Amino acid sequence: MEIGKRLKIARESIGYTQEKTSQLSGIGVSSISDFENDKRPLKFSHLSKLAEVYKRTIEFFLMDKLLPEEIMLWCAQPSTNDEKKEKEAEFEQLCQQYRRLEILTGQAKQVRLPWLDVSAEQFKYRQSNLLAEKVQKEFQLGDIPSLSLKQIMEENYYVKIFHLEFSGSAISTVSPEFGPAVLLNAQNKLWRRNFDLAHELFHILTWKIFRDANLHSCCPSEYEERLANVFASKLLLPTDIVKDKIESAKDEKGQVGFEALNEIAREFGVSLEALLWRILYLYNKSPEDIEKLIEQSKSIEINRPPRRSGEPDKLPERYCSLAIKALKDGKLSLMQFAKYMGMSYKKAQEYLMEDEDFKDEKISIFVA
Repeated sequence: MEIGKRLKIARESIGYTQEKTSQLSGIGVSSISDFENDKRPLKFSHLSKLAEVYKRTIEFFLMDKLLPEEIMLWCAQPSTNDEKKEKEAEFEQLCQQYRRLEILTGQAKQVRLPWLDVSAEQFKYRQSNLLAEKVQKEFQLGDIPSLSLKQIMEENYYVKIFHLEFSGSAISTVSPEFGPAVLLNAQNKLWRRNFDLAHELFHILTWKIFRDANLHSCCPSEYEERLANVFASKLLLPTDIVKDKIESAKDEKGQVGFEALNEIAREFGVSLEALLWRILYLYNKSPEDIEKLIEQSKSIEINRPPRRSGEPDKLPERYCSLAIKALKDGKLSLMQFAKYMGMSYKKAQEYLMEDEDFKDEKISIFVA
């Protein structure tokens, strides 16, 4: 395929007009049009600039075969399609950079995630609960899963997790090129991000089940979303420990106040609403009863300090460590390092400066 056609595909994929591309790249509209129609030779400097604007690698425009577009599964999409396309492109670029860092540093690893061998038609609420139990056991999440879930997904199963600001809630994808990845909204509170991460983990684990040839869609059904919510609630609120907490909070009449339930929810890093939905399964309540309780809870003011927001880093710790290693090993240029880390060239130079007090310092490790 000619480069011109690929330039057009990349521009339309991110939702840009030729005019917007011109504004962002500094290249004239007529030149962009000529490049897309192969009417004018394309200099490498122009290709590099357009690749940066479109959030694509240079290889995308030069390889023989065009790879299929990644499926991006959204939870609460942005209101405009332009923002949706732009955020998807930024997310995919970060994932591709992460993968390249893994390859450059010899750290390209894949670990088989837990899954259930059932079809989409067979996948019911019971299967969501079974899958959550399987993940709790295999991940060894402990009594408070929200405290360790993100770290275990990143460090033990190499799921790529990023945080950006956008008007949606979360995106997940499973790419044959760079593997499973999740994008979370950095503006959300910590408890919301905890639940969104568990929710998106369900989509990753069931990717082959629901994204197969017959259900190849970037828009999960309402039923699939409910299954993901059941999974997330079960995963973050383990049956025995949560039930013990609720039983301990009961008064002499066997009732529990919203304030006590809110304290339990805070302890597990989830919302009160998520805990109330968990009670539906723990105590065989009806959905109508839970919906009434949720509405009732909204009208009650609970005097507690705001939850810790825990403002997240945009880039994963492992991503940053791999980038620094690639730079110091001479496998990533300073310019590329600055781009991958989202920093200025001057700031990037600091990572090459050795502190003389620590240079070549070594310690001996003795085994007792």
